[in-house]
Amino acid sequence: MLKISMIMPNYNGEKFITDSINAFLASGWANKELIIVDGKSTDLSHSIIREFSEENECIRWINEIDSGISDAINIGVRSCSGDVIGYLGSDDLLLKETLEKVSEYKSLLDFDAIYFDSYTYDYKAGTTRNRKCPDVDFTKQNLLKFGSIVGLQNIFFAARVYDDYKYDVENKYSMDYDIYFKIIEKYQNFVYIKIPSSINISHDNVSNLLSERQRQEAFQVAKKNVSSIKCYCNLYFNRRNIKPALNYFWKIK
Repeated sequence: MLKISMIMPNYNGEKFITDSINAFLASGWANKELIIVDGKSTDLSHSIIREFSEENECIRWINEIDSGISDAINIGVRSCSGDVIGYLGSDDLLLKETLEKVSEYKSLLDFDAIYFDSYTYDYKAGTTRNRKCPDVDFTKQNLLKFGSIVGLQNIFFAARVYDDYKYDVENKYSMDYDIYFKIIEKYQNFVYIKIPSSINISHDNVSNLLSERQRQEAFQVAKKNVSSIKCYCNLYFNRRNIKPALNYFWKIK
């Protein structure tokens, strides 16, 4: 029976982590594990995680201090025992049927990665948006044109992928975008399932507050993977952000 591991880095996520863990536990797939990496929280997160890990064999807490989210994921990967590995933010709600879908497709296709659409729930406004991935091949050219294509919380990798690649601990905000470029050098069998796999709760978290830094770091990631200014134009034109992107390019060139 396929085993699916989920990695949850957490830092002061007490507001939603209980809901996130409960959604994982409610998943219809039995052979699963949740690896929670958190050695730095100063809120009530540790008490919550300790209670869940003591009551559920499928939940393990790695109480280790990390240097950021990329490092936390790498720490989590080292503790995973699953055949397939996914990521779950402490403000992400896994939908009940998602892991069953992952297993179903893995039994039919020996994919390198499988990814899904998602819902984003605006906590303050009380509104929900269906976020669809671009229906394109997972290639370097399309990563440059469309950005990261899919959020890390909605993609699952065969464990062999993480045997070959790790997250760059210097990358603090666009670690998914960065590792996708690396992975597709060797692995190209990506399967896109056009249904949501999770609900991301949008609130005043680190990602939202540091969106400008994330944009700049993503631009640097793209810069490492292109050879001409035309590629920069293609990348940012679709985001209606070409002028500031080009200004930034000429400033750092």
